[in-house]
Amino acid sequence: MNTAAWLFIAAIAQNPTDTTRAAQDSALRVFLDCPNTSCDFDYYRTEITFVNWVRERQDAQVHLLITTQPTGGGREFTLTFLGLERFTGVEDTLRHLSQASDTDDDVRKSLARTMRLGLVRFAARTPVGQRLEISYNAPAGAAAPVHDRWNNWVFSLGMNSNFFGERTYKFRYISGRVSADRIAERWKIRLSANQSYNQSDYTIPIFDSTGTEVGETNVTSITRSNGGNVLVVRSIGRQWSAGIKASAFSSTYSNQDLSLTVGPAIEFDVFPYSQSTRKLLTVRYGLNLVTFDYRDSTIFNKVAETLGSQSLSVALDVKQPWGSAGVSVEGSHYLHDFNENLLQMFGNGSVRLFKGLSFDFFGGLDLIHNQRAIRKGGATEQEILLRRRQLATSYLYQGFVGLRYQFGSKYANVVNPRFEGGGGFFN
Repeated sequence: MNTAAWLFIAAIAQNPTDTTRAAQDSALRVFLDCPNTSCDFDYYRTEITFVNWVRERQDAQVHLLITTQPTGGGREFTLTFLGLERFTGVEDTLRHLSQASDTDDDVRKSLARTMRLGLVRFAARTPVGQRLEISYNAPAGAAAPVHDRWNNWVFSLGMNSNFFGERTYKFRYISGRVSADRIAERWKIRLSANQSYNQSDYTIPIFDSTGTEVGETNVTSITRSNGGNVLVVRSIGRQWSAGIKASAFSSTYSNQDLSLTVGPAIEFDVFPYSQSTRKLLTVRYGLNLVTFDYRDSTIFNKVAETLGSQSLSVALDVKQPWGSAGVSVEGSHYLHDFNENLLQMFGNGSVRLFKGLSFDFFGGLDLIHNQRAIRKGGATEQEILLRRRQLATSYLYQGFVGLRYQFGSKYANVVNPRFEGGGGFFN
C-alpha cells in the first residue's frame, strides 16, 4: 500500500449456543482458489471467521481467485472476487505486493488483510454484516519518498544437496545457483549461473553356481553440468516488448564442453501485459547465433562450429473460475538447413468438470531433428544403462493425467491439526 494506513475488518466472536447461530448459517459462502500459488487454507479459515468457507465453487456466493506473478525479488498477488448466485455480476480486484525479505508468515498475514478488504462488500449484505466492525489506523504523517540503495536489484545465492544410500547403491547430488534480477516498469534484467554434480555408485554382487556371494564389482557414474543465462527486456507499450537473450552451457552428458547462444527477440501479447495474472497470450520471435565446442568429435565429424538459428513460439496461459490451463508451442531450426529443426509442445492445467470432479494434466512432446552434439562412435552398454551419454532420438515425451472427486459436507470452516504432525520415518 502507498501509505502506512491499514484498514482492518473483523467479525465479532460468536457463541454457537446463542442466537447468532442463524446469522453464521447465512454468512457469506466463499470458495478459495489458488491455481498457481500455495495458499495456507488453514490459516485463512482460522483468521477470517465472518464467512463460511466451502469446498466447491458450486456452493459459493463468492469465488476468490488468487493469482501471482514475480516482481523484482518479490511477488504480486492479484485477488479477484467473483460474485455468484445473488452476487452474480459483482466483481472486484485487489492487489498485494510482497517483498523479497517477507517471510511466509508476513505474506499470509498481508493476504488475509487484503482478503478481508475484498470480502466486506459482500459480507455487508448478509445477516453477518450487522456484526462487522471497522477500525482505521491513521498515518503519523505523509509517507516519505523511498530511497532504494540497491536500485531495484535483488541478488540470490543458493546451494542444495540430496543423497541416498544402501549397501549396493549410493547416490549424491549437489547443485548451486547465483542470480541477480532487476525488474522495473520499463526494464527487466535477469542474470543467473548454475552448476550441478551427480554421482551414483553401484556395488554389483558376484554369485557362484550355488547362489553364494563370492565377490563384488564397483561401478561409478558421474555427470556434471554448468550454465548461465542473461535476459534484458525493454517494454514497448502495453503489448510489445523487445530484448536480448544469452546463455552458456556445459555438460558431460550432452557432449558439450561449452556452447554459447546469443540473439535478439521481440514479443507481442494479444492481451495487455497488465492482465497477465488472468490471461496471457504471447507470440515471440528470436534470432540466435550459436557456438559449440564439443568434448568429443560428433557424428558430423565436428569438434567446434558456429551456426545461426531462429525460433517462433506461441504461449497461452489462462486462470479462470473453471480452473487454469496453459499451452505453448515453439519451433526452431538452424538457418543453414531447415530440416535440422526442433518442435516443442507443452500443456498443463486443472479443470473443474462439474461439482466435486476435477481433471489435472500436464504433458510435453519434443520432435527432435537438430542433435548436432551426439558423440561419434556411440556409447557403451554401461554408459547407456547409467545414462552417462546422450543418444540420438527423434522424439521425447512426458505426461501426467489425474482425476479428483470429492463429496460430502460443503463447508470447510473447521481447523483441527491433532495427530497430523510427526514423521521422520522413511523406508
